[in-house]
Amino acid sequence: MCNLKGDLFGGLTAAVVALPLALAFGVASGAGPIAGLYGAIAVG
Repeated sequence: MCNLKGDLFGGLTAAVVALPLALAFGVASGAGPIAGLYGAIAVG
């Protein structure tokens, strides 16, 4: 529990970085941004 604040901040930072990248991969592949988002969620 002592690292909860740092872990939450790290997870939020990773999500902020990964979201636009996933959307861009979806658009670049021609499948659309939603497909990129689903792919990022499925892969983790």
